[in-house]
Amino acid sequence: MNILRIHGLPVLLDRPQGKGMVVSCYADTSVVEGFEPRWGPPLQQEAREVRKRLADDPESIQEFERQLKLIRESLKSGDHGGVRGMAVFCRSDWDRVIAIESDVAYPNRLVVDEEAYLVPFLIEELERPRYLAILTDSHRGRIYEARSGSARLLDELEEDVPRKNRSAGERWGKQQATIARHREECILHYFKDLVHRVEEVWDEPTHQGIILLGEHEILENFRAELPERLAHKIVAEIPHAWAGEQPAIEDQVGQVASEIVLVERKKILADLDRRLQKGGAVTTGPQEVIQALANGQVQALVFGPDLGEAGWRCDQCRSLFTTEERACPYCKSTCERVDLWQEILARALNHQVEVHYIPADSGLRVPGEIAALLLREEPQWT
Repeated sequence: MNILRIHGLPVLLDRPQGKGMVVSCYADTSVVEGFEPRWGPPLQQEAREVRKRLADDPESIQEFERQLKLIRESLKSGDHGGVRGMAVFCRSDWDRVIAIESDVAYPNRLVVDEEAYLVPFLIEELERPRYLAILTDSHRGRIYEARSGSARLLDELEEDVPRKNRSAGERWGKQQATIARHREECILHYFKDLVHRVEEVWDEPTHQGIILLGEHEILENFRAELPERLAHKIVAEIPHAWAGEQPAIEDQVGQVASEIVLVERKKILADLDRRLQKGGAVTTGPQEVIQALANGQVQALVFGPDLGEAGWRCDQCRSLFTTEERACPYCKSTCERVDLWQEILARALNHQVEVHYIPADSGLRVPGEIAALLLREEPQWT
């Protein structure tokens, strides 16, 4: 389900030419006492630690200060109302930054490396996938973007639809039939407008599914107007009567999204456990998962929290190892140290593999900390 196609990632995942510096910043942009951002003192301390590590390299310190200035300007600029976290990336050949806002606060962190550090950002995307929630009756609707625990209004529309004609005992005649047909045409026109707006917001950014809210009969009529590619993405239908201004609808939609995510996690872990019990179509542990990805055998990747483990990647053939390798055993080229979880995630993304994240506080655990569901049922390893 959670296939990541996040805009901007190809740029971030590409390594700079040569040995350029990349600074990755994660910041808690919520404020203390109404005005002081929480990221200030922690990032100052992070910057001091970076300067200590680069003390013997004046050119690197100068480049770090240049990028840090751009990052600070990005964090300070604009109105971040409703934004609780930002991931900001800069590198040596940029005179700008890539800044991605979040409604979840990131732990404050600065990482200096030769490539962007994306694990916290990727984990948030996986832990809190986006859904479209559509609240509708016969003539008015609202479209929300829903994530686990939150929702925000994207669009709303209303059509001038005549009220339903009640004959009150008179004979049903030509005039009443004409009014009824006109009402049906107005409702159909409204549904087509709503579908058009849903199509406009569906792909940008990528959403994982659609949640419908309303009365069942109305939702069935609306569902019939959806193109097949969207009708198949409906993951929940919630009874909901349109009443007043719906002050708590965002809370309800966010809760529904949370429940869907939990169901998906339990489903994928149940499939993983079933395959482990059968002894086939599954592999666990980093090196085994790396091999399965290299062979194009992975259907879905399941992983837990980043343990901060290092991997070694060949500069030439791009082979990845979980044990320290200074020279590649295959092509004898130099290997460099990389973040193991990030490298595995990047390979899964490049192969458009389904990726599922199981957070530490979910009460669920991934066997071997990382596992892959394979494309075939027979045992993969002897």
